[in-house]
Amino acid sequence: MFELAFYWSLSFSQFFDVRRKDFIEMFIHHLTTIALLSFSWTCNLTRCGALVLIVHDFSDIFLELAKMFHYAKLNAPCDIIFGIFVVAWILTRLGIFPTWILFSATIEAPQMVEMFPAYYIFNGLLSVLLVLHVIWTYFILKIAFHAVLAKKDEELRDSRSDSEDDTVTVSESDHEVVPDLNKEDRTVDDASFTKTNDCT
Repeated sequence: MFELAFYWSLSFSQFFDVRRKDFIEMFIHHLTTIALLSFSWTCNLTRCGALVLIVHDFSDIFLELAKMFHYAKLNAPCDIIFGIFVVAWILTRLGIFPTWILFSATIEAPQMVEMFPAYYIFNGLLSVLLVLHVIWTYFILKIAFHAVLAKKDEELRDSRSDSEDDTVTVSESDHEVVPDLNKEDRTVDDASFTKTNDCT
């Protein structure tokens, strides 16, 4: 019941929050989750519904924790927790969910119990969740890939300086390379500045 109330509130508050790229997918997810929770409660499929909730909520813990570290500007713990989240997401939502829960609900259950119309709707909604998982996994892996590339790019830029005095700073907003001209005795000629900007 708490989860049902939570997803009802998310489905309404989503229209007042910052509009994100996956707005449609999130709205479909909220409606699907509300329907699944309702069907599992009214059709006495609470065991399957509870398993789906556990599998989904497990990786969400790490996502919210990574967000907290990100907002606190603690990048190292954020990266570690985000890595744990990616592994947990793939294991639970693309591993356990389709191979254990969805397989059991669609293939094994019809051999044990009599089927009824709501059962097919329930399995259809579980399949919609799986499609959303695949879409979001693409987004998550894309973010992880870009984060790893950005770190390697920063390391490459740092290793290109000739000595410890020739430092280059990377602005956090857009990863633009900016020469460090804070020292008064430093002069930057056009050739070295062009060479530094070539690695962007």
